[in-house]
Amino acid sequence: MDVMTGSFGYFALLSLVFLAVTAAVGAMALLFTREQAISGRLSRLLATPGAIFKGRQKLVQEEKSGLLARISKPLHKLSLPSEDAIKKKVRLKLIQAGFRTNAAYRNFLAAKTAATVLLPVAWLTRNVFINFDQKSLLIAVVLAAVGYFLPDVILSHYRQKRQERIFKAVPDALDMMVVCVEAGLGLDMTFKRVGEEIRSLSVDLSDEFLLTNLEVRAGKQRDEALRNMAQRTGVGEVQNLATVLIQTSRFGTSVAKALRVHADSMRIKRRQAAEEIAAKAAVKLLFPLLLFIFPTIFVVLLGPAAIQIARNLLPTLGGN
Repeated sequence: MDVMTGSFGYFALLSLVFLAVTAAVGAMALLFTREQAISGRLSRLLATPGAIFKGRQKLVQEEKSGLLARISKPLHKLSLPSEDAIKKKVRLKLIQAGFRTNAAYRNFLAAKTAATVLLPVAWLTRNVFINFDQKSLLIAVVLAAVGYFLPDVILSHYRQKRQERIFKAVPDALDMMVVCVEAGLGLDMTFKRVGEEIRSLSVDLSDEFLLTNLEVRAGKQRDEALRNMAQRTGVGEVQNLATVLIQTSRFGTSVAKALRVHADSMRIKRRQAAEEIAAKAAVKLLFPLLLFIFPTIFVVLLGPAAIQIARNLLPTLGGN
């Protein structure tokens, strides 16, 4: 059994060396591979979109061809989903988390591949020289699964935080939209002005409003641009806002009145969410109280009495 374990560790070490050499050769080949002539020509012809927001954070960024891009491009293909629906779902999650470029999509899939491979390889490399057995192999499999799903967990965290920031800023944006519409601005200019004014409060919602205005200016139908905004955020309140604006433009009702009613309902919903969090606080405090605070109080209150009983009463009961 020891001989089999030693030979298995030897072959595992050879396999790791082979994989490391192959990865190094592939990385060197990628680093020194020249870009195609047509890609370089197209990149020179593309205009830099940095002047759109006059020094603000760029919503559209150029593709970079540095070391990270050269390494992530081949790695992301290993984790590339096979079906278009899964690809669209991953891209939508990235967009809802605030990562819009193609480089973010490649880097995400490359991170899944790298974490899936590097975590078990690092564990096996450590145990080859110490103690390599079936338990180590099982831990390596678990680490591979953790590495594969870890980028998804991190992405879900970023996505949830961005949606919370947008949800908190929507009522204030609706109030600004009501003021702009009642002042005589059109809906397109309202999105542009509110996007500029609300930037100090919520950069995420400001980006979405400015992108919606850009889509309308580029020639898209307003209804389609509003639906795209709702899909990019993934927030139910923004979807309700898009539905209200689409219905008002379709039936010819008052936009200001509809926005005012929607803003009031949003503020009520935000207050109810705060009250729900406050109501849950008592239940969440129950477990720390039972596990940490109450035992400490019992020790402080009953400790001296227990010491006196142990010193005086127990010897008496024992007949000493």
